[in-house]
Amino acid sequence: MRPAVGISLGDRYRLTRRIAVGGMGEVWVADDGYLGRDVAVKVLREEYTGNEDFLKRLRTEARNSAALSHPNIAQMYDYGEQDGAGYLVMELVLGEPLADLLEREPVIAPRKLLPILSSTARGLHHAHLAKVVHRDVKPGNILLEHGNRAVKITDFGVSLAANQATMTATGMVMGTAQYLSPEQAVGQAATPASDLYALGIVAYEATAGRRPFTGSTPVDIAVAHVNAAVPPLPTTVHPGLVDVIMRLLAKDPGRRPASGEALANELDALAQEIAEDPLGARSRAARRAARTGKPAPVRHARPDDGQGRADTPVDDVTAGTRPRPRPEPVPARSTTTPDASGRDVPAAVPPRSYPARRDHHRSAAMHRPTPPQGTRSRSDLHRPEEPEVTRASTTTGQRLGPLGRFSWPLLALLGLLVVLAVASLVSGILGGSDGDDGARAAQASTWGAATVMSQPSTAPDSGMMLPEPSSLLGTTMTEKDV
Repeated sequence: MRPAVGISLGDRYRLTRRIAVGGMGEVWVADDGYLGRDVAVKVLREEYTGNEDFLKRLRTEARNSAALSHPNIAQMYDYGEQDGAGYLVMELVLGEPLADLLEREPVIAPRKLLPILSSTARGLHHAHLAKVVHRDVKPGNILLEHGNRAVKITDFGVSLAANQATMTATGMVMGTAQYLSPEQAVGQAATPASDLYALGIVAYEATAGRRPFTGSTPVDIAVAHVNAAVPPLPTTVHPGLVDVIMRLLAKDPGRRPASGEALANELDALAQEIAEDPLGARSRAARRAARTGKPAPVRHARPDDGQGRADTPVDDVTAGTRPRPRPEPVPARSTTTPDASGRDVPAAVPPRSYPARRDHHRSAAMHRPTPPQGTRSRSDLHRPEEPEVTRASTTTGQRLGPLGRFSWPLLALLGLLVVLAVASLVSGILGGSDGDDGARAAQASTWGAATVMSQPSTAPDSGMMLPEPSSLLGTTMTEKDV
């Protein structure tokens, strides 16, 4: 039989539109004429019509799925056969498979990925309790509902139940090569740990944006699952998530999580940890402590006293510190006192004394009384004597020592006046008896000290040519000069 729009199956389910095509069948949306609801119908593909092996496999899927009832597993409603083609009637999930989400988002954020993995692990745990192993966990068989993003596991076509007769020949492997566990690849029976390994491949693919093992043929991929080491995840992945994925992909099934429920609980706790510590600083510190053998520091929260203050500071257990008690509050004092007649009158209240605080030592030092001159305070007894500071000129930067109160322009002026005074004194002594000539010489000396001339000048009395006035500065006139 070839499925088409309008065909009615079992005089009850009328096919309306096709939504997916798989390796063994086609999935259609059908109208349930009895209950008036839309259902999903999986019909055996046309080329497999009348094939007893595929019919047997479809019946096994219906039987194994009907034994399961869990919010994270697509519910099985009915099974039937018509014109050599079998069909399954299942719960219609309005959403998309995880494979479509991975096509749009090759890397899924942990806040979105971890709930999907946790719900899938819980659905698998329910199936494992019913002795059913899925054997084909992959993104295409994990459906995500629109809106609330609820997870539904579907397609138990190759599932294996405890009392189920084998449907595989010697050397035949059931499942998809990219998500095949190592024990299945070597021909061993699939176990619940095999489903968890496949879920680990899904988690790796959604975290790294690629599958861990690839190859040109399914055989090459299966060999890689057995022999190749798991490639490291990007360093940006949270270390807690890296640890979970690596344990899921352990070659030895005994090193994987014990059950789907234990894995789901671990994923829920990891989701909360990542929400509080997105960069994984605490996880890295714990891993470093485990590697070095030193315990990681443990911090305790400060209890609040109801007024926004903490009664005790943070207590670092590993450091061995003890909390410092807060000082007791000073009780309020009355500002009145009864007099002889019994009336309350203001009373002199002495200033309160507060416990010393370290952060106010500077302000306390500023208000400390100055000790008398010639004495040293208690704090100065342990301080060495400071040497006398030599002052320096603010204009030249030269140290002036005891003459620091005078500036160099004043000193230069004083030196010039001293030179002029000595010159005048010497001229008066040597030329006092020469009369007018001595007076003229003194007068010439005075002119040389006080007047700046650019050209030689002639004295009107003697007719002598006087030297440049600038050459007279700082010199001593002799008898020969006169």
